[in-house]
Order: sequence, then structure tokens, then C-alpha cells
Amino acid sequence: MTTEVFDEAPSAEHACLHCGGDLGAGAAGGFCCTGCKVVHGLIASGGLLRYYDLRGGVIGPASPSTATRDLKWLDALESALASSEGPRRVDLDLQGVQCAACVWLLDSLFVRHGDRASRLSVTVNPALGRVELLVTRAFPLRAFVEDVERFGYALGPALKEEAPRSSALLWRIGLCAAFAMNAMIFSIPVHLGLRDGAVHVAFRWASMLLALASVAVGGSVFIRSAWRCVRRGVLHLDVPIALGVVLAFAGSLWSFAAGRDGGAFFDTLCTFIALMLTGRWLQERVVERNRAMLLASDGADGLLARRVRDGRVDVVRCAELVEGDELLVAPGDLVPVRATLASAAASLSLDWITGESVPAAFARGETVPAGASNLGAEAVTVRAEEDFAASSLRELLRSTRADAADTSRSTAWWQRLTRVYVVAVLAIAALCFAYWLGLRHDPARALQATTAVLVVTCPCAFGLATPTAYEMVLAGLRRAGLFVRSSSFLDRLTDVRRVVFDKTGTLTTGSLVLLRPEALAALSDEARGALYNLVVRSTHPKSVAVRRALEAAGATPAFDPSLTTRETPGAGVELVADGVSWRLGRGSWAASIAGDLVLGRKGVAIATLETTEALRPDARAEVAALAATGREVWILSGDEPARVAAMARSLDLPADRAVGGCSPDDKARWITAHDRQDTWMIGDGINDGPAVERAFCSATPTIDRPFMPSRTDAWFVTAGLRPVRLALVVAETLARVNRRNLAVATVYNVGTVALAFAGLMSPLLCAVLMPLTSLSILLATIAALSPGRSLWRS
Repeated sequence: MTTEVFDEAPSAEHACLHCGGDLGAGAAGGFCCTGCKVVHGLIASGGLLRYYDLRGGVIGPASPSTATRDLKWLDALESALASSEGPRRVDLDLQGVQCAACVWLLDSLFVRHGDRASRLSVTVNPALGRVELLVTRAFPLRAFVEDVERFGYALGPALKEEAPRSSALLWRIGLCAAFAMNAMIFSIPVHLGLRDGAVHVAFRWASMLLALASVAVGGSVFIRSAWRCVRRGVLHLDVPIALGVVLAFAGSLWSFAAGRDGGAFFDTLCTFIALMLTGRWLQERVVERNRAMLLASDGADGLLARRVRDGRVDVVRCAELVEGDELLVAPGDLVPVRATLASAAASLSLDWITGESVPAAFARGETVPAGASNLGAEAVTVRAEEDFAASSLRELLRSTRADAADTSRSTAWWQRLTRVYVVAVLAIAALCFAYWLGLRHDPARALQATTAVLVVTCPCAFGLATPTAYEMVLAGLRRAGLFVRSSSFLDRLTDVRRVVFDKTGTLTTGSLVLLRPEALAALSDEARGALYNLVVRSTHPKSVAVRRALEAAGATPAFDPSLTTRETPGAGVELVADGVSWRLGRGSWAASIAGDLVLGRKGVAIATLETTEALRPDARAEVAALAATGREVWILSGDEPARVAAMARSLDLPADRAVGGCSPDDKARWITAHDRQDTWMIGDGINDGPAVERAFCSATPTIDRPFMPSRTDAWFVTAGLRPVRLALVVAETLARVNRRNLAVATVYNVGTVALAFAGLMSPLLCAVLMPLTSLSILLATIAALSPGRSLWRS
């Protein structure tokens, strides 16, 4: 469940009853998506409606997982809790919480488990995405985790860092704001004419020391960052900010040492540093909050498996697995290594590793590829054919992208701007100094004018207005269901000319739907009852599609608890009711006829059904809208080429832009061959991992497992694909706003540099002009990107 609160809400008649967002594609009975409908039902049935009183404004869509969650990581925590004497603290990472309503909901769920003696306290840290429990061994930890996850949250082992980087900026902002206010107080008498005496000397020294402290506490943030960027050969916006801080302080200090007030800009420098720190905090805050909403991923090192040895089943790290180990694979679990199936039969999904949308049937003795997941209702056993060190899954989970290196992926436009800015400032300052010293022979005026040039050219407007613009755009995208975790993502999006989608789980919902559900209405009551009791007991995707179609048609047949079913992997499911044998599955098995899905009674076909992948509700419209912008839209899938081609036809895409049958390495090679720093890859499976890491931009529509969102630039949780196009639209708008701000700042700098060059820029005039101009640009930026603007309805 995403939980960022926004003030701008849509009108009531067009608002989702759960999240308050716009009702768009995928709307279902007053809800924007099925996830919101499910979670709202849980909240209402649980007597937790106070959640909506605390929620406030609009939150993001709910995204409860439809897959069986792997909770093997809980075994070690439960074992430690069971062996503890007295209270024990249990730390868990938490996905999907940030607002007060979510904190209240988690508190309410906590008190519903165990008795008062077993549950002592719960503390939710939204900023970090962490929940701390103080419980005794009698507390039902697994039941609590499963209950929380029904509401769309996810819990995991505590892997996140203890404090986000932006938290360290808050105390610096507080100190530098205090320094700036005091420096202005001490400077006012000097600006108003105080020129000598003990008070004058004391105030001058106080201003200088406050500026020194401000440079040490706040300026050092930009100086260190600029130094790291220069060492890596990257020109970031921190470079001109750091240069302005250092040179402005050096020039003012020189004037201070020479006893001249006219060249000391200590108060303006303190104000500049405080504003720049505020801008930096705004810039980092939203991205960090997005990252905190996800569970942390430690890649292959965090994978666990159930190993059978000497009659015992132990949960071990996959890194400990060796050839010959016997593994128990529970429903929903991944097979971590290439293995031989030891059970009689199994139905396994290869979606995450090959993109195949249809589950595969395996018989005893057949080889199961690493990364397959158990779709059945029962656990199966396999025998490892290789060590985990040699597993292909280990390589697929290896991530080469580091958040710390995000600045290296900034666009060439920003690097060119920074280079031009730095060179221009240094050249103008040098020219000013040479003019006053060499031609006018006035060292004092040369020092004052040069310092003034360095102060007025500090990128104050960009240091504050630009981070504000990014924060507004990131917040708007969160409102639309897209969460950005890479700070340079929006800049890179403006260069995207090719959008590449995976098929299964990205263009489609990842589930199947029944074609021509009207065929169910033609069945007799007996046949519908038997069909319902067949599919309601099966987790196979085709059974799930039939069950949903029956429920959607209304008048759902009664569930008969006395019946039992038997599932044959790769064939179908069968039961006997009142002495009559019913089968649903492959036509040759159910009724000795051809067919994708046949309902048979005593071996006679009663109905022939057909399933297909369910497209996301707005996929056709959004793909067409993307193509209308002049961008290339591609499908890159591991599924069979025929199914990929059929998908392309249904989306009106050219046949040559649908590439199927790709292995993970094939996808990565395709991206390498076609990406010219202009490709956005969007995928959901482990098999997409190498491709998204090579792509210029990347995103994923899945957060069920942390592997993918931890290595992409963004993720989205909506039923449709609208966030993809919206991100491109608002990125272009953001670029235009930034360029407009640059033009205004350039005009401002030309005027103020002219005044400084002429020796007419006094510290008092500078102290007035700099914040006034910064505030004007900031207000214009807010007006251009406010939630009510038409761009958010694109």
C-alpha cells in the first residue's frame, strides 16, 4: 500500500473510495483498481474505518500482493523468539507506509494478536520503513506478519540503513539558518552607516566568524560533493555552488583583513548557504522516502531455501547449497539451482526467468531450471544438480548499479551547463579584477568588485528553485502511482526516444482471463456447480481465470466442503460428485478432444473454454499515445515469438518491433545494441534484470519481490500504464521550467554582474537582490508545477 498523502484531491464523484485518486482505466465499482477494492473491503470488514479519517488527502493506489509471499526468513526470527526468556525486540523492514493512518492501522493490527502479556509495544518508523516490536515468545509473530501483508504492506528482515542521508542535513540547516539570521542582525548596523568603534569591530568579527562557521557546517557539504565529482570527471551543480561559497568567502575574508566593509558579504553568504542546504534537503528527501517505501534487497545473499538432511528440514542461505542437496520447495517458493524433480509431478512457473506466461508441467526425473517457482498447492522436492555458486539465478540477481553513483548518470545538458557556468564565472571575475587593478589602479575597488561578482553569480535561484521543482514533480508522480528512486531519472527521461516493454506482467497483468465468458451461462446448474468446485480448490492460473469469471457473472454456485479434488500437473484437475466424474484441463485428458481448456463429464466434453493473458486496462490507449509522441514502442519478451507477435498485433505495433524468445542475456544484448542513451526499459521479472541495468532508464511494475525495484530507476503500482506516459510528459515540462529559470537567472546575473563590475554592488544591495530574485523564481516554479495544472491530467 502506498501511503504518501497529497493535498490536492479529485472531485468526490471521480475519486477512488480507498485512495482518493482519480478513477481511470481499471476502475472497479468506485475504486481505481482491484487492489484498492480489496484493501477497502478488509478495512471495512475489520472495523478499521477510522483509517480514512486519519488518512487526510490523496494517497497512492493500494497494491496487495496476489502471489504467495516467501516467508522463510521468519523461521530464524521465530526460533530466536521461542528460545528467549522475557521480552525480546524484533526489528522488521516495512514496505508501503509513511502516513499517520498507516501507522494507526499497524498499531490496530498489532493489538489484535496475542494477549496483553505477549505484546508489549510496537513502534513504526515511516522515514526508515521499519517496525520495532517488543514481544514475548507467546506472541504469534507469523500470524501478525501475514495479517499485515493482507492489507498491501510487506514485511522483511531488517536490512535497511539506520538513517537516511537527508536526516543529517536537518541539523546543518538549523545551524546555518541561525548563523544567517544572526549574521544579518550584526550586518544591519554596518549597512546603515556604523563605521568605527568597539561595537563596529565586534559586529564585523561576529559576522566573519558566523560566515566561517556556516562554511564549515553547511558549505562543506557542497565542497566535499564537488571534490568527489571533479575526481570522477563529472561536473555536477554542486561544483558551481561550492566554487561560489569558497571564492565568495575568500574575497570577503580578504576585505575583512584589509579593514574594508564594502567588500565583505558575510551575511549574504550565510543566507546563500542556508538556502542551498534547504534545496539539497528537498532534493534528497523525496527520493529517499521512495526508497524507504520498499523492502531492501541483498540480492542472491538474501535467498533462503529449505534443505532436507538427515530427516530434518532446515532453512539455510542458498549460498550454502551444493550439488546433491535435497530441497523442499513450498508453494510460491523459487527453485534456487538447476535441479532434478524428485516428486511425482509439479506445475511450475517460468515467468520470472523466461517470460513464459503459461505454467510448465514437470514429471519425476526431469530437470527444473533455476528460478522456477512452485505454482501448486503442495510442496515438492528436488535434488540440486549444481552448487549455488554456479546457478544462473545468482548471476541474474547480481546488481551492478549503485545509488551512490547516481550523479554519474546525470545528463550531458546539466554537465555542459555546469562547465559553461564555472568557466564564465571565473572568466568574469578575473576580467573584473584585471580591469580595476590593471586599468584603474584601484586595488581596494578591485577586491570589492571581484568579491561582489563572485557573490551575485552564486547559483542561488537554481540551488533552491530547481530542487523545489523536482520535489513537486516527484510528489505528483507519487500521487499518480509512480515512485522514483534515482535522482537523475527525470533528467534522463527527456532524452528517451524508445520505450521497451516486457510482455508478461508488464503489458499484461500477469494473470489469465477467460475468453467468451458467456459460455458459462449456457452450462446447467450441475455443471456450473462442479466447475466452481473444481476451480476454487486450484491455484493454477487457468483455474483462477475461470473462478473469477464465474464470480463476476453473479449467482456463484455453492461451495461443497465434502468434495475433494485431485490435480494432475500438466493435465488438469478432477473431482467426483454424486458418483459423477468431472474433469477440467487439457482437452485430450478431460474428454479426449482437442482444446485449451475443456470441462468433461464422465469423459464427455460439456464445454470448451479458452484463456488468454489479460492486458492492463489502458495498455492499448497508452501504447498508442506513446507512439503518437514520435517515440518507438517495442516489446522485448522471453515468451514464445508467436504469442509476442499476437500481442503486438493487438496493440497495433509493427511486427518488427516485437521480439520474442529472448533469454536474459539476449535481452541485455538487445538493449546494448539499440540503446543510444535514449531507451527506457520496463520489465517485471528476474529475467529482465540484466536488461534494465544496461538501459539508459528503467522501471518496473512489480514490488512483490525487492529484486527488481532495487535495481531500477522507478516503479509503479497502478493497474494501468498511465504513469509511464505521464512521467515523460512531466519530465519535459520540468525541463522547460528549468530552462525558463535559467533564462531568468541569466538576465538577473547580467544586470547584477554589470553593477558589480562597475563597483556599484554594495553588500546591502546584494543582500536585498539575491533573496528577492530567488523568491520570485521559486514562486514561478511552484505556479508552473502545482497539482492543479493541466499537465497532471495528461
